Amino acid sequence: MTDLKSSGTDVLQEGYCLARQPICTATSDLAAYELLYRNNTQTTQAYVNCPNEATARVLTLAFMDIGIDKLAGCLPVFVNMTVELLLKEDLLPEPADRIVLEVLEDIEPTPDVLNALKRWRAKGYKIALDDFVLTQKTKAFLPYADIIKLDIMSCSQATLEKRMEILKRLPNVTFLAEKVETWEEFEYCKSLGFDLFQGYFLSKPETLDNHSKSDNEIVKTQLLGEIYREEPDIEALEKLISQDPQLYYRILKYVNSARYSLPNQIESLKHALTLLGLQQLRAIISMISLAGSSKKGPTLLSIALLRARMCQYIAQKRGANDIDHFFTIGLLSMLDAFFQRPLDAIIGELPLHTKIKDALLNNEGMGGEVLSAIKAYEKGNWDYLDDTDFDRTLMARAYLDAMIWAEELSSFA
Repeated sequence: MTDLKSSGTDVLQEGYCLARQPICTATSDLAAYELLYRNNTQTTQAYVNCPNEATARVLTLAFMDIGIDKLAGCLPVFVNMTVELLLKEDLLPEPADRIVLEVLEDIEPTPDVLNALKRWRAKGYKIALDDFVLTQKTKAFLPYADIIKLDIMSCSQATLEKRMEILKRLPNVTFLAEKVETWEEFEYCKSLGFDLFQGYFLSKPETLDNHSKSDNEIVKTQLLGEIYREEPDIEALEKLISQDPQLYYRILKYVNSARYSLPNQIESLKHALTLLGLQQLRAIISMISLAGSSKKGPTLLSIALLRARMCQYIAQKRGANDIDHFFTIGLLSMLDAFFQRPLDAIIGELPLHTKIKDALLNNEGMGGEVLSAIKAYEKGNWDYLDDTDFDRTLMARAYLDAMIWAEELSSFA
């Protein structure tokens, strides 16, 4: 397995982009990722010229150049399939239990396709029917389906309810709600019997009100406020961290990890805080504080870390002087989702630089532009990126670098 620098450079010379979209359970835990791709980073149109080639490249990148463990941890990945690839023998990589084959809505249930699904399933691959609509023709797919994906934006609530009422009679099928944009939709889909959920609701707050803060949240907000002062008070930080034994333990665990290769174990929190340096201290304390701030903290954290690293990477490549500001912008861009409060209310409590506040609240300045481009890349919104001056090869390399870095770092949170 190659490292990121060699694989990222070599692979991206082929000219394609890879992003991943989280798939979650009813308790907001990560269950899988869908791989989103674009087969040419230089085209001006957001379409796949050759779906077969694009899928083959994504599989090569995911399972050979990067490695599925680095890409998705222990989770499976969903991959869009074409008729041609389904019909080819022994094309897909191993292990089979890490791959869900998505049968797209335009694939016909011919005898050859159905036999292929039966064959792949027997080898251990799971089958998902994408954007499924039950008809006399498509019902032929049902005996081979492990997962059925329904696009909740493509039909009315009445139609969705009717479809679920019929499909839920099927035994041993998992139902996935696709394009879930809000927490209200998430709760609604749960009530209909969906098991898995895909969309952008995770990165949005469940509510947007100024509800009273818990003691735990007050401590974490105070901690973030102190760490982002121009000259943080180490004794004040130590006192705040000591109020949260779990946070205390995680900081010491991180500093004592192989990442630092220290000759002796660090047992004093004050020594650890002094050793880290201000920027590293901000990143670690922010990361660990956010991870424990809500029931979906670990899931949100991987997205926030990815954004932070991408912001920093892109800013550095584009010649920005204050790249530390960009890391902060990405890391704090989901504070409203973590704390369930309006972003402007949270940001108002933190002593952040004006550039950081403007980027987070108004998408202003270079920081705001970079953050907007990263959000578009996360969604596979290639149309948006085509209308900007962000080099898509740079974006792809930044994403791959950040994805692997975030997976490794989040294991300490």
